[in-house]
Amino acid sequence: MRINYYQFPVGVDAQTRWQNGADRIGDGDCTLRPGQSCEGCHMGLAWWDCPHATVEDAEDIISGITVTAAKNLLRQFGGTAWTHHIERDGGVFETTEITLKGNNSRHKYNRHL
Repeated sequence: MRINYYQFPVGVDAQTRWQNGADRIGDGDCTLRPGQSCEGCHMGLAWWDCPHATVEDAEDIISGITVTAAKNLLRQFGGTAWTHHIERDGGVFETTEITLKGNNSRHKYNRHL
């Protein structure tokens, strides 16, 4: 099994990280009603789908994304991306970097998983 990760570079703000797939940390806010949560969105949307929702803090690592999505984020923001190659028992036996050039999906395993 493989799990792909992407890490935003330092300096990318929390709102941008969140809008590009990072998990939020803490509550959100509403730009229509400052100081209030978007939980009761007047548009009938979940607060995270509301275009007026903002977050103050978000994770800087996204996990479980596709190699294509990781490459798109690398092109857009820079940062780093990698793949954990997982054994059947759940341990990581190898980590490979995802780069913009080349085919990252042709990793050859030297043993049967």
